[in-house]
Amino acid sequence: MAALIAGFIAGYVMSMLTSVAATYLIFRARDAALVERWVARDVPGPVLLIPILTASVLTWVFVGLVAAIIYEVADLGAQPDGLASPSAAFTITAVVFSIAPALLLGIVWPRLWWMWVALALPCAGLFGWLLPHLAGR
Repeated sequence: MAALIAGFIAGYVMSMLTSVAATYLIFRARDAALVERWVARDVPGPVLLIPILTASVLTWVFVGLVAAIIYEVADLGAQPDGLASPSAAFTITAVVFSIAPALLLGIVWPRLWWMWVALALPCAGLFGWLLPHLAGR
């Protein structure tokens, strides 16, 4: 049960960080042709954010719960510790799954590299270190 709570916490915190990034992108790219093609111009930005923020919370909490279930079912808490984590294997996997999307997004949108790094680092920290530490309590 502690692992599920830890996964929920990690996912929820990550959803808050993603919501900040989505808010920045929506208000910055409001006049872009891609946004105007999918959303009418008379729809206000805050109304447009509601489904994005809701989807962010649902998605990240789901990812956190799945990560916690994998952590428990695979008994990764019993694996050797390392890298300041109770499970070095889980931490390495979480770091890889956090950095890979940031690299891909950095290739597609290189001007926003700082945002992808700012999302990848907390993701690696929350899922790679915080989740195992809280799951062990």
